[in-house]
Amino acid sequence: MKSNRSQIDAAIAAIGRGQNAVILLYGPDIAQSRAIADQMNRFPEIEKIEISGAVLKNDPAILTDEAAAISLFSAARYLRVEASGDEILAALQLLIDIPAINNSVIIVTGNLKRESKLLKLALADKKILACASYLPEGENANRLVIALGEEKGLRIRPDIAQKLAIYAENNRALLVSEIEKYALYLNSDKNNPQELTHEVISLIGADNNEGNLARLTGIFFSKNTALLEQELASLSDVGIEPILLIRVLLRRALLLADLAGLLSKGLSIQKVIESAGRKIFWKEKGEIAKALSLWRIHQINQLITFLVSLECQIKQGKMIGAFYVEQQLLLLISRLS
Repeated sequence: MKSNRSQIDAAIAAIGRGQNAVILLYGPDIAQSRAIADQMNRFPEIEKIEISGAVLKNDPAILTDEAAAISLFSAARYLRVEASGDEILAALQLLIDIPAINNSVIIVTGNLKRESKLLKLALADKKILACASYLPEGENANRLVIALGEEKGLRIRPDIAQKLAIYAENNRALLVSEIEKYALYLNSDKNNPQELTHEVISLIGADNNEGNLARLTGIFFSKNTALLEQELASLSDVGIEPILLIRVLLRRALLLADLAGLLSKGLSIQKVIESAGRKIFWKEKGEIAKALSLWRIHQINQLITFLVSLECQIKQGKMIGAFYVEQQLLLLISRLS
């Protein structure tokens, strides 16, 4: 059944109150669809069971079995399905054929063509709430940028919001990534709001330094001292602020710490990478897998302690320049290699 955003929001709120629903989120703005589905994070007491479209393609009955199952370990749970499209058609058909479900189902997929069998099935059945997500345009895009900024403690003026929306071509995923970077640089959150200025955008905007920092992060965690020295020299010429470099490395270190914790439970690196889902950008999966093979958990913890200490010194106003930070990073890698 075709549904609008308000109806979907109401259905998700109802799931939080113990009701059940089957929701299909589709359309060209998959980041928005995922953000809608992520509203379920407001209900941590409801266990999330993740199922991929590939799994359901091979065994369509899994969706029905899980939706009808009664959990012995949690009071409530729901199913989150990520699919590319019609590969889950058989699974959804089986689901709507059963009289009732015990666990809600939220399906996130990309754009579906008008002739998609999955879309036709969902729109024709009253048991399914189907909602399309479209890329925001004009003032809607500007309002989205401002709202995303508020979530991260950033005050964004309309002219800056428009600039970011144009740069990201109204792509929500790109906007989220950019805003997270600015919040990280300004150390902002809802309890410590900061204004995003044109100067900050010029300093660390994606079109300026994103590629440089991404490349350096990969080299740093590969423990290649020679390459790291060259890359740090290049960044020094560009003039990237030490605090930004520290925070980018710290963000990767914290991610690796989480993943290394799963490795200690006996999971393979491949399984750990797969379990991380959208925490890892697909282009970075290879270098993160390599880092997990090179770094032990105690080394990652040493790095985190070191980076936090450097950040605190800078925030306290101590005169720590780029050269000092670069030399300390090189010494640390040499010691841990």
